[in-house]
Amino acid sequence: MIYGLRDFLTRHRRKFLITGVVVGGTFIALKFVQRKLIDLQERRTREFLEKARRLQHFESTEHTCNQFIINMSAELGQAIIKECSTDDLLQQLRDNPSNKLDLWEEIKFVAFTRLTTFIYASSMLVVALRIQLNVLGGYAYRATASDNEKIEINDVQKKQYLMLLHHFLQDGGLSDLIRLIRSKVVTIMRQMALSKRLSLTDIEQLFWSLQMAINSESNKDPCSKMCRYLLPSKLPDHGCSDNNSLLQQMFNETLDLLESDDVTTICSNNVCRGFSLAVDAIAESMGESIHLAQQSKVTSPRGDDDCIPSKTPNSTDLKTSTSSTDNNNSTPASSISRNDECLININSVQMALAKVIPIVNDLTSKGFDANSRPQNLPTSLISFYVVAEKCKTLGANVYETFSTSPAA
Repeated sequence: MIYGLRDFLTRHRRKFLITGVVVGGTFIALKFVQRKLIDLQERRTREFLEKARRLQHFESTEHTCNQFIINMSAELGQAIIKECSTDDLLQQLRDNPSNKLDLWEEIKFVAFTRLTTFIYASSMLVVALRIQLNVLGGYAYRATASDNEKIEINDVQKKQYLMLLHHFLQDGGLSDLIRLIRSKVVTIMRQMALSKRLSLTDIEQLFWSLQMAINSESNKDPCSKMCRYLLPSKLPDHGCSDNNSLLQQMFNETLDLLESDDVTTICSNNVCRGFSLAVDAIAESMGESIHLAQQSKVTSPRGDDDCIPSKTPNSTDLKTSTSSTDNNNSTPASSISRNDECLININSVQMALAKVIPIVNDLTSKGFDANSRPQNLPTSLISFYVVAEKCKTLGANVYETFSTSPAA
């Protein structure tokens, strides 16, 4: 029996060897595939958890960014109103001085300068904060999530980085922007008489001319040269070389982003949309003024076409103080019926510049106010820029870039 078994094994030795190799190889292959599947599952799980963590951190960063924008928008509004105030001019007009036409001219320049400044400065502030907070958020995420990189960013460095933007509000950046805008406003509007009648199309063309004149300054264009106004020319020395090294890197990267073509395009689009919002607000105010004027004609035996009541004390003071200079300068088109029930075709309305100035002045007489209902123009501008899809996409791209390790 033993000899028979030995002969059987000898005769079928190759078959047993091949069978053993096949079975053993299959077992090893199954173990290898099983291990690879486990590794793949673990890697996908880690990637999913990392994406979820990054998304949560990004959403937190965006929320913080929006809060920063709201807080700094109030400060921005106060700074603009302080530098472009018409209060003293209005007080002088109330005294009916002999130089009231000169005062009117100055109010014209200040009102349009302030409106244009709100449009440009709000866009620049939102874009800059969107970039800064997402750069900072990206570095903060890498500091906590990466084991291969040694990135240390503390609260002091974060504060120093965010304080860079105070150059815009407190160290002359905003003043430089206002001087540029005022020079263009004066150049374009100097020859526009107070008696000149303007339609909405004329106002749109005026804003377009202002925008083109401002953007034509190759070295001072607020959209393509935001760094000139927003940030200091060099990083302030904080006395710590380790802190300065990381801050200098973040500062340089922020400069590169602010000067990129994509950011310039986004800021330009925001400005265009901002002027559109301003025209819409002016149209609404003109419609309300004309409607009130029609009502006053019905109740007033005089029916003075020039007396268009205003909702605000500032506008009333402006109109009352110059009633002798703008007589018969505000003329609705013939298509507007005197019947209050008829609809007003606002596009066919012409209004004297002397009547438009109080409207423009009133639109930005108050700064950003998150609690205002309905929203005033400065608040509407900030609200639009914050939710603008291109601005949100910019923030997401910046965060994605800086939250990812360079070696990844």
